[in-house]
Amino acid sequence: MKICYIGDATSIHVKRWTKWFVERGYEVHLITDRPDNIEGVKIHTVRLGRNPITFLIEAMQVKKLVKKIYPDILHAHYVSSYGFFAAFANYHPFVVSVWGSDVLRDAKESFVKRMIVKYALTRANIITFTAKFMENYIAEEFGLPRSKMVRVPGGADLRIFHRGYEEEVKELRKKMGIKENSPVIISNRHMHPKYEIQSIIESIPYVIDEYPNATFIFIKGNGEEAYEKEMEKLVSNLGVKDNVKFISKHVSPNEMAAYLNLSDILLSIPKTDQFARSVMEGMACGVIPIVSDIEAYKQYLKDKKNAFFVNPDNPREIANKIIYCIKHPELKETFYNINRKIIEENEDWNKNAKKMEKLYEELIGG
Repeated sequence: MKICYIGDATSIHVKRWTKWFVERGYEVHLITDRPDNIEGVKIHTVRLGRNPITFLIEAMQVKKLVKKIYPDILHAHYVSSYGFFAAFANYHPFVVSVWGSDVLRDAKESFVKRMIVKYALTRANIITFTAKFMENYIAEEFGLPRSKMVRVPGGADLRIFHRGYEEEVKELRKKMGIKENSPVIISNRHMHPKYEIQSIIESIPYVIDEYPNATFIFIKGNGEEAYEKEMEKLVSNLGVKDNVKFISKHVSPNEMAAYLNLSDILLSIPKTDQFARSVMEGMACGVIPIVSDIEAYKQYLKDKKNAFFVNPDNPREIANKIIYCIKHPELKETFYNINRKIIEENEDWNKNAKKMEKLYEELIGG
């Protein structure tokens, strides 16, 4: 099978999918405007969507490239950008994967973006998504048949994300100067405004008023350098610089698992989302999830039972939930026992990837 993806080569999601199919012995191509080295994947670098004047020219270049590759499956990740270029190629079978913000946020920014999203979704043979609520949302918001929608959970790679990593955690503590008894709170979402990083930072002074040794870790991921600098300035202005660690370098899955094992609490508070893989990885490693009170997270989480829900616009509320978790360390073990089982039963990455493989085979056979 020859598979051609269109997406961001620097994204951990795209890397994970392409590498998995390479390891299964398939020929994998990736058309991208953000190139990166992915072992075994044939990268095709193009310019996409940077200039409205050259938009159509770029779309024609992608169409020509897809035709040259001549894959058995064309699969785009992120509907409002890469999905459009894949749809314009008019090549089938065509699969498009919804990521969350592309249909929940981008499609509402303007009439043009909405039309771009609907165009890509309409032309796809199959639309995949991870969160259960997405099926009804896409069907009702864009008037599309449920027959072309398939839920393929992403999940966590349980070979990597689990408890342990004692030596790595010990090294991280030493490297970052975090004392053994210091509570650690991590934000492992991309350094981007849509993940409400500012609200998290504004909650920190309230937390350290009660727990001066609390440490907050922010993983930049595939985020924006300018926004990270802005957040660093905010941290400095709030006088909490000694309690905050920004991790700007690329973090591998194994390194992320070590950071999660180091941490007690995980924060994920976007206003729109699917059920984020980063949250699942945290659940598998045993952190206490504090998440925004949105539909996506209610798929697996219940307030006060195995997570805490907060209003992303309320730093004081966020701080209060963090403080409560620190005061009740026994919650970590209780929540872990519930959350690890949820991930093992529903969100095992390797099992779910095989569902995508089967979907490809059915599309080709059909």
